Amino acid sequence: MGECSVTVRKVGGYIGAEIGNVDISKDLSDLEIETIRNALAQHGVIFFRNQDLSGERQSAFGSRFRLADKEDGTESVDFSLEAKVIMIEKEEQQLKNVGGGWHADQTFNRVPPWGSILAAKVIPSAGGDTVFSSLGAAYDDLSDGLKTQLDGMRAVHNNERVITSMMKLPQYEGQTLKVVKANHPAVIRHPISGRKILFVNRGYTTNFEGWTEEESAPLLQYLFQKSERPEYQVRLHWEKGTVAFWDNLQVLHYAVNDYHGERRSMQRISVAGVPLE
Repeated sequence: MGECSVTVRKVGGYIGAEIGNVDISKDLSDLEIETIRNALAQHGVIFFRNQDLSGERQSAFGSRFRLADKEDGTESVDFSLEAKVIMIEKEEQQLKNVGGGWHADQTFNRVPPWGSILAAKVIPSAGGDTVFSSLGAAYDDLSDGLKTQLDGMRAVHNNERVITSMMKLPQYEGQTLKVVKANHPAVIRHPISGRKILFVNRGYTTNFEGWTEEESAPLLQYLFQKSERPEYQVRLHWEKGTVAFWDNLQVLHYAVNDYHGERRSMQRISVAGVPLE
């Protein structure tokens, strides 16, 4: 099978690892991909330094990690999402940024992406970090009674509030953004590790299925606060050439907005997932 020189160094107590000795702009071996995939499933978010990724090479790298295959009969997985390179930018004159609140990406879709890959292209002189938090660690810390209560419950995810906020940004002026809703289990099993994970987030989860928003609010607020605790977090200080790859099924993230007057430009792709159980 050959040897793999990829290194994995844990950087946080519950979450995060730095991957070394690999150039992800190149064609990697199956063993290298497997090592990176396992590190991602174990640590939730992984970081690469000193990378030079074009949009095309970033898409090619991400496509090696999809959980579903076009030929396996998986229904309604949108593979076009992962081929699309999206620039996440904030200009010098902007005050509001994209992603400046705790969330997981696109959980309002019936099949949310498994992964997100973000490459730093232009970074401010200081600030602009991203913070990640482990939903797996948050679930593990719940009481047995609350775990039993959540088992079998489903939560509603809706992008309407975020669309309202995004439409105030200049880069979305004149665009039509579609309101999308989906229901997912409140607790999922990770498709690789089998680990139980709390699957709600402040950005998109509005209520529990069969419950009103008013009835849902106290429990959701408790779960949001639990999942955002500092001990479950790791903070990434970006440098040009840094790439972050996070497991969107078990990690929340928050783009810190503390660099007003400077430009920040990041290149993102998504990695296709599978229906959640």
